[in-house]
Amino acid sequence: MQGERPRNWRKITIMGASLGAAVIFFVAGILFWGGFNTAMEATNNLTFCSSTCHEMSWVYEEYQERPHFKNATGVGAECSDCHVPDAWGPKMIRKIQASREVWHWMLGSVDTEEEFKAKRIHLAENVWRSMLKTDSRECRNCHDWSNMDLEQQASRASREHSRAFEQGQTCIECHQGIAHQLPENWDESPVWADRFAVAETNGTGEEEAAVPLEEEDLGEAKEVNENLAASLDWSTVPATDLTLFLPGQASIEWIQDGSEHGGGRAVKFGDRCIWCHQGEEADIGALAVAGEKIETFDLGDKRGHVPMSVKAAFDDEYLYMQFQWEAGEHAPLPFADGGKLDPDNPFKLTVSLSDERVGLADQAGCWASCHHDSRHMPDAPEADALAANGLGERLDLSDGVTKYIAESRTDIEVRGRRGAARGGWDKLKEEQEIQELLDGGVYVNLARYKSGDGSTESGYILDERHFSDSQAIVFSAEEADGVWTAHLTRALKTGVEGDKPLDLGKLYSVNLALHDDFADSRFHHVSWQYGLAFGAENPEETFGADMVEINATRVE
Repeated sequence: MQGERPRNWRKITIMGASLGAAVIFFVAGILFWGGFNTAMEATNNLTFCSSTCHEMSWVYEEYQERPHFKNATGVGAECSDCHVPDAWGPKMIRKIQASREVWHWMLGSVDTEEEFKAKRIHLAENVWRSMLKTDSRECRNCHDWSNMDLEQQASRASREHSRAFEQGQTCIECHQGIAHQLPENWDESPVWADRFAVAETNGTGEEEAAVPLEEEDLGEAKEVNENLAASLDWSTVPATDLTLFLPGQASIEWIQDGSEHGGGRAVKFGDRCIWCHQGEEADIGALAVAGEKIETFDLGDKRGHVPMSVKAAFDDEYLYMQFQWEAGEHAPLPFADGGKLDPDNPFKLTVSLSDERVGLADQAGCWASCHHDSRHMPDAPEADALAANGLGERLDLSDGVTKYIAESRTDIEVRGRRGAARGGWDKLKEEQEIQELLDGGVYVNLARYKSGDGSTESGYILDERHFSDSQAIVFSAEEADGVWTAHLTRALKTGVEGDKPLDLGKLYSVNLALHDDFADSRFHHVSWQYGLAFGAENPEETFGADMVEINATRVE
């Protein structure tokens, strides 16, 4: 309309405020949000975290040695990547929670390194609980199941990630120490109590009933008049190829101590050694020969590993086994007189059998009897300590402490707290308790072939190692074209105390030890624990996934 006056912009309102005021609020909001976000990001960087608080400077020193800080790819993570959520809502909640931590910092609650170490387990538990609750949310910002190509991973990582995915595990359950040093006794924290409880179950998550200590049916005494295994047609029996390796001073206590071996969590979770380490035998043996790990002696040119082929068969009366391996060149041990620890025996071959009644047997087999205080091990007691203890009346200590199982002791020291010797050789149970264990089958059964005179010994490990002449177990061996072939014939029920009666419907743990090249004591090659079944049609359904490596073939 002609003469209409333009509308006054000063009178324009937005939600009751003038346009000018709205613009001022908008700009102020941008400035406030920019400042707030800048402050948030400033408290999220590594420099702020590592320099503001004393306790973070101590953690930062360890962190610089961890793979999240420095690695082959050059891709690292900062504190906030693991401890501050990406999403705005969870981030704000975490920042509010952090105000409590700032308050304690102002109060000086953790003002010295000693105070920090004293509270470290509590601080770590707070993080573990949070990560369990969020399914390791911050880990998954960079690592995600769906993006993992298991075929491209190392064999151990591939196996463990596949198993973790199937069992519904989350990152923090296995990788507690990936970024920071684990506090002392971390695996005794109640945070992991339910998670580690699987180690006390039958593998299904259900508690396994305690095995009563009842006398086993040993059967009538039986003799094996000839080595029947040597005459079998082994061409129809499938072989299990395995690799023996030098174990050095890796005791069962060392295996359970996560601070040294790194397998403390795995052991408590019920993992078997073979699940993590199969395929690494040659590398482990090389480390031992070089004295880089688990071994303190110079082993010269001794071979670190020995490939072996194993076959097993059975009938209603006997277990038959065949073992084949290449003979090695003689490599004198630099520290042994004449280079030979046992000059009477070019080799000794030992087969051990155990079952679920021996703790850790289904995970580590006869390793359960190898302790840190046994002879030639790091915490082996001196002769005067052996003599002063008084146990010489019950144990043969003439050559030091032999192998024993934990069930025979009242206590086992695993970590060597405050300088204590690891193991429990001097914590022997009463004689009646030992006899009850023996009657109840709580022991490791042994059969050993001595190549020097061709003799066979059988026995068991309980309070110590017991050997005797056997009439129900026969070994023989011969060499042809540089390959040794050994045969074992063993009555299923020998009728001899200490020889485990074998039930064709049960699963047994088998371990092999080869004292090759005139070796003795710990300078032998050993195998992982292998599950032995007798002709099981569906071993995974019967005994659980990945529990049977040797399924014996029935022969007529």
